[in-house]
Amino acid sequence: MDAIELLVTRRSIREFKKEDIPTNILWNIFEICRFSPTSRNSQSYYFVVIREKEIIRKLAALRGQSSLPIANAPVAVAICSDPQKSKRYIQDACIAAYHFVLAAWIYGLGTCWIAAMDRKEVKELLKIPESHYVATVTPLGYPAYIPDPPPRRGKEEMVKFIDQS
Repeated sequence: MDAIELLVTRRSIREFKKEDIPTNILWNIFEICRFSPTSRNSQSYYFVVIREKEIIRKLAALRGQSSLPIANAPVAVAICSDPQKSKRYIQDACIAAYHFVLAAWIYGLGTCWIAAMDRKEVKELLKIPESHYVATVTPLGYPAYIPDPPPRRGKEEMVKFIDQS
């Protein structure tokens, strides 16, 4: 898969096969993710891998329909950051999360960004320090199917040039 194909074909996946993810594939993804850029090379982000079904079920129940895809996956991954390591810990974690989403797609794995997971309950459940930031808890698994791309605005609607000509 080349870079353009990666960026254009990646989809949010909410339904997953029951197939387990080999640990070596997870390590390959994390090897890619360690090159995620951070403010001042702080490397403030980290990943928490959840395979325990009871914890996955509890995470999926937190936000109703919005977090339900977590329950459908064999694995969930929390992408977090430590504010003691960077003043831009939120941006660091979000960039690392997107690196993770793309790296997973390279290996045929689907994800779905689940927002608003920086919650006390998530941190307690996953033993994440209260002061740390949780960018997302994403489900991870082999897609049950890959949805067609949704309609997109044209680039002309999204780009504004400011120039002197």
